[in-house]
Amino acid sequence: MPRRTQEDSQATRRKILESAQRLFTRRGYERTSLSDIAKYAGVTRGAIYWHFENKEELLVSLMDFIDKEKFSIDLLHDAADPDEKDPLGKLKSCIRTVVDDEGNKFISSSLMSMIISIMSGSTGNDEVRERILDFIKSRHELMFRILRNCISKGQLPANLAVEAATEHLAIFCVGFFHQSRLGYTDNVKKNFDFFIDREFEEIKTFTTDVL
Repeated sequence: MPRRTQEDSQATRRKILESAQRLFTRRGYERTSLSDIAKYAGVTRGAIYWHFENKEELLVSLMDFIDKEKFSIDLLHDAADPDEKDPLGKLKSCIRTVVDDEGNKFISSSLMSMIISIMSGSTGNDEVRERILDFIKSRHELMFRILRNCISKGQLPANLAVEAATEHLAIFCVGFFHQSRLGYTDNVKKNFDFFIDREFEEIKTFTTDVL
């Protein structure tokens, strides 16, 4: 694909995702159609189907897009790279983005409420729930690879129980997520660096000889 055509294609994809974000936020999942998104984005339905199989795939692609835009998810991919010298530092930097104003705003947003409603079965369908679960699973697997990379760099114990450590780290992040949804973030934000450091000190005790 010629460079200009590729740039145009990426610009169109971004426009579709941004339009979907606005409409899902305003109307919810069920009341937003691909035709609505196409009209809002100023593109054809065919353009949407060029980039996305259906509305379910579009929503999950939007979640990935927001991860990159709001939570610096690329830092996680850097942390999983075997050539990265400081994977633990990259991982901590990514976790810190959840307390940034933009990240915190998204966590408390109507769009996040919509995603939670989908997962609780209040709206959406089985296909979109399965796609979201697959998305969450992929993040879990990425975190697993990062912790393995931290071990290889000597930043975590060689006998770390990686699966348990991954689960504990997920619980840590979900805990902040719920505090943020409830509006109790001021003290957490103030002490978040300390909390992150303590979390990884705790994780270091999750070794195969005790679990």
